Amino acid sequence: MSPRRDMFVEACKRTGYTIDSLAAALGVDRSTVSRWRRGQTPQAAQRLKLAEVLGLSLPELDELLEQTAAPTSAALAIIWPTGPAAQEDLFGRLDRTRLLVDQTLSKGLGSVERLKLIEERVGDRIDSYTHTPPAQVLTELMPDLLEVQQLAEERQPSRVQERLSTATAVLGLLSADALMKLGEIDRARYWYGTARLAADDTTNGRLRAQVRAQEAMLPYYYGRLQRTVSLAQEAQALAADEVCGANALAAAAEGRALARLGDAEGAERAMATAQRLVDRLDEPSTDAAFEFNDKRLLLYLSGTLTYLGEFDRARHVQQEALERYRSDPTLAIDPALIRLDQAIGEAVDGDVDDACSLAVDTLLNLPADHRTRIVLKRATDVVQAIPTQRWERPAVSELRELVAPKSGT
Repeated sequence: MSPRRDMFVEACKRTGYTIDSLAAALGVDRSTVSRWRRGQTPQAAQRLKLAEVLGLSLPELDELLEQTAAPTSAALAIIWPTGPAAQEDLFGRLDRTRLLVDQTLSKGLGSVERLKLIEERVGDRIDSYTHTPPAQVLTELMPDLLEVQQLAEERQPSRVQERLSTATAVLGLLSADALMKLGEIDRARYWYGTARLAADDTTNGRLRAQVRAQEAMLPYYYGRLQRTVSLAQEAQALAADEVCGANALAAAAEGRALARLGDAEGAERAMATAQRLVDRLDEPSTDAAFEFNDKRLLLYLSGTLTYLGEFDRARHVQQEALERYRSDPTLAIDPALIRLDQAIGEAVDGDVDDACSLAVDTLLNLPADHRTRIVLKRATDVVQAIPTQRWERPAVSELRELVAPKSGT
């Protein structure tokens, strides 16, 4: 044991404690006391109690812990890692180093300045999300999530805490949505839960509604349609009669799910509500994440009308939607989902070969990093719309073979 570490032990001995008895007296695990011996600062309440038990003032305790700290700091452990960390890539180590540097700077500048930087990056993530492959999104979000968590661990003023919870909700929602597209259903469900907890820690009703409206997509594609309806209605209740994208999205999500459930009247009513809200929106129309505008409404109308059997209306909407999306080829998934709606309509209408050909072309023309499970799931829905007695047709067999490897994972 080094002389530095002996100072903590000597302080315990002076007051008649061993490491074990000190842990018992403070109601903590032995491992917690061991971390204090290595220089980790106790939480505020533990710090007060530890100082009292050891008969030290708070400044004296802080000096003792600083002197006790092991010579290998967290920064040195990153630069010269051992064990599994030694295999970590250079950029991962660099990200962790920046977190330590920012943490040190924020102690002098205040957490608000650091929070401003985090919020700027969150804004950038929202802007770039719809253009970025889901797996890349997750890679980019991890450092931001860790930084928000690290800052939230420290005691913050209520206004700062609200902003941290808002950032956590947005980052969690982006993570959940990306995981949903990748077909990581359980992980997506957990992250939607995290986003909901964070949003509910704020006073922002619109954000709380947004989280639930977005979460409604998961059961629509992978679960129970009635759950989609429940989440969408809950979101609308939170948004009340507010004219906002979250409210419009929730109404559109409800309408699309009701169409698949066979409730034509309810679906038409919900879609009419979504249309009225979108027509009244005065927000700038962009393709940023969580933006719900007239172009995105067409995606929801496409699915709604297809499942209502309104194929002529659906084709008109789909043609308009694809024309709108054509202006930006980096928006890949929404147009693919619209084309697969078209294919489902053709399949239900009896044109099986054209339906399969459209679905196959849609999948093969989609960039590989956007050909995620959510798209393959919709392509599987095309197959399911075809009577099983026609599955042996060459066009159907080709589509089934294309979606089979991932549709069951």
